Amino acid sequence: MKKKMVKMVQVVALTLALTFSLAACSKTPTNELNGFYESTEDVGFMSAYPDYTYKQATFSVETIETYADNTYCLTNTSTTFSGTLAFNDDGTHDEVPRGSNVTKYYGTFTSQEEEGLNTLTLSAPTSIIANISFATSDTAIGYLNTNAWTDVMGTSVGTDGGSLTAEEYLAANAFPEATVIVDTINSSFDYSVITAAK
Repeated sequence: MKKKMVKMVQVVALTLALTFSLAACSKTPTNELNGFYESTEDVGFMSAYPDYTYKQATFSVETIETYADNTYCLTNTSTTFSGTLAFNDDGTHDEVPRGSNVTKYYGTFTSQEEEGLNTLTLSAPTSIIANISFATSDTAIGYLNTNAWTDVMGTSVGTDGGSLTAEEYLAANAFPEATVIVDTINSSFDYSVITAAK
């Protein structure tokens, strides 16, 4: 009886060990966020004078998220306003919202930290997700995703030559390999125009 009991305990122990080891092997490691950095702000200004009387300002900021598997997500957020752009002392202001553009670029990166500076080398993006809106819905481009491209997306960014494929859109909008220097004390970097379309 004792021998049977010992045998049973051994079988149960072995079964549990196998179960835990299989569970551990099948567990997918999480893609941990290990860095989040924000750029300085950028303001672009345009005057339509003398053809028109309005002015236009675009406010932009970038963030970079880095992950444990050496991938990054660089997000560029831009918002545009036009009008007299007057900000009065009484708190009133006069401007017309002209839409926004939020674009996420995904790729791989390497980093090198030295003396309070972290140099990130970002590969050219391998995918882009964007949501581009304008003041009027008939000019809005809307949601784009090069990893899940549709005919509607291709038409919305198309030219006179016809709609674009995901590969064509990526080729036209991905930036080349770029270097970003991050101040590790405040996790910030200087805004750059690396995300501007070619």
